[in-house]
Amino acid sequence: MTWDDVRAAIVEGCRRLEAAGLVAISSGNVSVRLPPHEGKEIVAITPSSVPYRVLRPEQVLVVDLDGNVVDGQGAASSEKAAHFAAYRARPDVGSVIHSHSIYASALAVAGQELPPIIDEQVVSLGGPVRVAGYAMSATPDLARNAVEALGDRRAVLLRNHGVLGVGRDLDEALNVVTLVERVAQTYVFARLVGGAEPLPESVVQLQLKFYRLLHGLPAEE
Repeated sequence: MTWDDVRAAIVEGCRRLEAAGLVAISSGNVSVRLPPHEGKEIVAITPSSVPYRVLRPEQVLVVDLDGNVVDGQGAASSEKAAHFAAYRARPDVGSVIHSHSIYASALAVAGQELPPIIDEQVVSLGGPVRVAGYAMSATPDLARNAVEALGDRRAVLLRNHGVLGVGRDLDEALNVVTLVERVAQTYVFARLVGGAEPLPESVVQLQLKFYRLLHGLPAEE
């Protein structure tokens, strides 16, 4: 895909996120890893403070992992540090999405991780969705805390903030943040009607082996 193709795909992804209620106005951000350019790792990322309803592909910037603009005009998302940290820590990651979905954000505000309650969660996300330690938005501390809590899983809750989801490509990252919100909603409602029992640990461990195999991750010792 060309840079323009990726930019158009990101705009379409943003529209999908907004239509699903996972972001609003200009909250959240989306990026996609691009092939190296002139020896540098680069990504396409949404701009800062541009509402999704008016976002155009040409406004999506191409930047290196130090935040230098390679192509485009304007400022990249203020949360770019978290994206860059995920790409540096995880060579398997091809896309990063930061969303502000309601139920997952409620858990993040409460400081409660999302335990493994359904099979799809373990196989697709890598088990529980943990809560990163609090740090102010758009800071290196937030990026560091997010990557530490993420580990080799597909999503993390950002304390008092929202969700960071990763995938091998944009479609997978979109599926990740969508699934996190659906599972979070199920978890909250289950607790309201009597309790949310996690899956048996033996089942979780078996499904984690499948998760690692499915995503090309090394088997745990």
